[in-house]
Amino acid sequence: MYKLRTIDVWDTILRRKGSPDFSKLASARALVLMRHDEVDTAYADHWAIFRERCLIEKELGKSGNAEYMLEDILERMLERVLRSEASDRAALAKQLAEVEFEFELRNTYVDGDVLEFVTKYPSEETIFLSDFYMGADKLKHLLDYHGILAQVPNGISSCDVGLNKRSGQLFAHVHTAFGVLPPQHVHIGDNVFADVQVPRRMGVKAVHFEPKAEHSKRLKRAEFLNDRTALFQHISGKVEVAAAGDSKALEGRALQAFRLGLSVAPLLVGFVLFIAERALSDRLKHIFFFTREGEFFLELWRTLFPTNELAGVCLPEAELLETSRMATFSGSLREPSSAEMMRLWTFHTTHSVAALLKTLGLNPHAFNQVCQRHGLELDEEISQPWSDVRMRALFDDPEFSDAIREKSQLDRQSLLSYLQQRGWPHGLSRVGVVDIGWRGSIQDNLATLLPRCQLHGYYLGLKQFLNPQPDNCKKCAFGPDVNRTPDDQNLLAGVTSLEMLCNSLNGSVVGYEIDDQGISRAVRLVDSEENEVFHDFTGYFQQGVKRAAGCWADFVDSHVISSDELQNPGREIWRRLVHNPQQPLVEAHASLRYNEVFGLGTFVDKGAVPPIGQLFVSLVHRRTRHKVIQFITQNPQPAMIWRRKDLGLAHRAVTTAMLRAAWFYARVRQRLKSSY
Repeated sequence: MYKLRTIDVWDTILRRKGSPDFSKLASARALVLMRHDEVDTAYADHWAIFRERCLIEKELGKSGNAEYMLEDILERMLERVLRSEASDRAALAKQLAEVEFEFELRNTYVDGDVLEFVTKYPSEETIFLSDFYMGADKLKHLLDYHGILAQVPNGISSCDVGLNKRSGQLFAHVHTAFGVLPPQHVHIGDNVFADVQVPRRMGVKAVHFEPKAEHSKRLKRAEFLNDRTALFQHISGKVEVAAAGDSKALEGRALQAFRLGLSVAPLLVGFVLFIAERALSDRLKHIFFFTREGEFFLELWRTLFPTNELAGVCLPEAELLETSRMATFSGSLREPSSAEMMRLWTFHTTHSVAALLKTLGLNPHAFNQVCQRHGLELDEEISQPWSDVRMRALFDDPEFSDAIREKSQLDRQSLLSYLQQRGWPHGLSRVGVVDIGWRGSIQDNLATLLPRCQLHGYYLGLKQFLNPQPDNCKKCAFGPDVNRTPDDQNLLAGVTSLEMLCNSLNGSVVGYEIDDQGISRAVRLVDSEENEVFHDFTGYFQQGVKRAAGCWADFVDSHVISSDELQNPGREIWRRLVHNPQQPLVEAHASLRYNEVFGLGTFVDKGAVPPIGQLFVSLVHRRTRHKVIQFITQNPQPAMIWRRKDLGLAHRAVTTAMLRAAWFYARVRQRLKSSY
């Protein structure tokens, strides 16, 4: 029986899920997220700030001042990394210290063997003894959080007394404070030098505690700080284990879709993480996820951030907004004119009056007579309608323009009412919006409707903007953004397959209506044929992504993973989806009934491919050429055609060659435009 038993805390009583330095990296990340605009440009990211922190600690160690409080080291770090004098530096240091402590709470656990191990060395009294930069009160809080404070109710941290175990002075302090002689004292810890050799020289009974299994985990986890490739491979292994049960319960197409979801997860996890980081940097309080893909993205958001926090920083309130291009276009019109319709016609340079009216939510047949009066047929495909004298005359006709104006005003009223009910009040000056992409047209519509509100748009990918961007719009993408890097154009060939994979069962919003109680609700168009591919493939894919995201969530926090680190892996996944799609994905895409009601006024069958003869006839026949051009525009992913097993080799070869030629022409044209 010893008079006093002291036990080391770290890697003895408590163990971390990752490297001890991850808590430092977490506070550096929190600083960037909270004070991005104030960080000196010399520090490119949270890793640079973390390295500066480590340098400061090393400098203090060399100077002999190795025992310090966490707040002190953080204040020194802030002096170096912040661009200007911050009056609240002490308060900020305290806030970052709390971030680190909360990180330790979330990412530590009790060693499974230690409590039984220490019973071999009975004593009259037990305390913890730690070389650490958080005080004993914080360590007691940690032990209490993990339910073991009763076994180790008190203790000493080196930073409280300015003495440490490495020098032996902390042991001497304990002997004086507790009135014990070295032979009456047993100390248990993991560090060979500080916990064993030093106290033994002083006559203390020192016991080395290093269980093989936990020590092996510790060494492996330490590698993940600097080897992120190894970390991501490790997470992939964890995902496989977590998903094993689901995989056994599935078969055939469902299993293939589920496993595709597991493999694509890093791309979508990176995207949702990117949204959170940008929203914090932009200091937003509200963020809205647009239907339809936003329904899935919001599920991933809540999986990754179950407490709605990132790196200890509270995230904006995230809500679903039922909306679409069609639901917002009419209500955002400033006037019923052909000039205003350019916001639509830049996407559809060949258009019919019927398709235009369907896009506005109007019945085309009600306008048959007014169209005939100006020499127009409802279904006539008009090339460059903005320059057609008949279309100009149609918009100058009060019967036509007044009907559009009246519909636009009603749509605006119901849209504004819906936004108000969803927590988007007129006074909200800054808001974030999330969509899959590709040009941010819904954001443009809402920005036009709400000119006093600054809209920050976060997208998976962005194509080239065709319309002038509203002044109150800012857009950024996790993946390819042709507006910044034209060479990314080839990755945006597979947008319909990505939309299919991220789609929902709940249909597209076609407008809003106000009931008798004044409640505005979204009106959805649900197509059972369109949903077949969800039941057959997409739902299982999303199940796989969500299963993987559940594994990623813990590592995103415990190993301080940022979206930047997932960009390259994400781009490689994207590249495979576009240029080397798996056969089950090709077959699912070929069965897709794609919603093109906005713009074309109809659904498009992705399985329909023009016959070879029609492809050649299109070279000389204008009307046939228009149909082929529409097919090319709607199917820019050659690999999806080339891998179709239901098409003959010659049919696939000719169609794929035509798609590649059109794609090459578009890229050359884009580069020539950007050079002027």
